[in-house]
Order: sequence, then C-alpha cells, then structure tokens
Amino acid sequence: MDANEARDPRLTALALTAFAVALYLALIVASFGVISLVTDTDVIDEPDSSLLLGPTMSGTAVIIVALRLVAVAARLVSEREQGDLVVRVPLVGGILTGLAALAAYCVVGGMFQALAVGDVDLVLSVALHELLRPYSLAVGVLAFVMHVLFAIVLAAGGPEPKRPLWPWEK
Repeated sequence: MDANEARDPRLTALALTAFAVALYLALIVASFGVISLVTDTDVIDEPDSSLLLGPTMSGTAVIIVALRLVAVAARLVSEREQGDLVVRVPLVGGILTGLAALAAYCVVGGMFQALAVGDVDLVLSVALHELLRPYSLAVGVLAFVMHVLFAIVLAAGGPEPKRPLWPWEK
C-alpha cells in the first residue's frame, strides 16, 4: 500500500476520535494532579465516599465527550463527502460539550455520594458543591477545548485525509 494513498475518511475520523478521547482522559488526570498540588486539596473531599467515586465521575465526563466527538466526526465526514470544505469553528458545540461534561461529572458525583451515604436529599447539595470546585471546572473547560480543537484538526485534513508520514517516508 502506498504511503500517500487515501484511506477511508470515516476510519481516519474514528481513529482521531479515539486518540482525542484518550488525550482528554490524560488531561483530566494531569490537571487533577496539578490542581491538587497547587491548592493542597483532595479531588474527592468527602471522607465517607467510595474509592470508585472519582473514576466514575471522570469516566462519565469522558463518555459524554466521546459521544460528542463521534457526532462531530460523523457530521464533518458527511459534509466532506458532500463537497463542503469550509472549516467552521464549533464554539457553540464546544460550549455544549463542556457544559454536558461538567453536568455529568457533578450529577454522577452527587448520585453516587448520596448512594454511598444512603441519603437521597444529598444529591443536589453534593452536585452543587462539586460544581464550585476547580476540578469540575477543569473537566468542563478541557471538554470545550478538546471539542473545538478536535473539529479544527479533523476539518484541516481536507476532503481526503491521509495518514501522517514519518520524516523518512517523505
């Protein structure tokens, strides 16, 4: 197979989506570590919470971002197949992705914390508490940035994106 041969744009978009989701997860973990070091706080500050609370909250945000990025990739590939090569910066879509990831992170945290304690009235208070913490804000901001940058990188590939070449292949 020739190195410059065009591949199926749907497969290229799917591979790029997988790498973007993995990068989003890595950025969440790194930002949580930096925020925890700078503020001298724990990511999950509830003493009676489960060990799986943090990964569950982060996993929910990652799933939301993954679904949104798959939708963006499908839309961009279909636009490219119809001949629309205009690169649009999806700010509104990015804001919606950020808000959805933020809401999912906070609500799932509230639900699982209330489940661990056994008090249903605790859902709203824990979710609002999480909403005001820098960790949840990092989840939302990173989701926004990943959505916008993903769409730009995918759109910049042109009508027939090719795989990147190593320097010795050029």
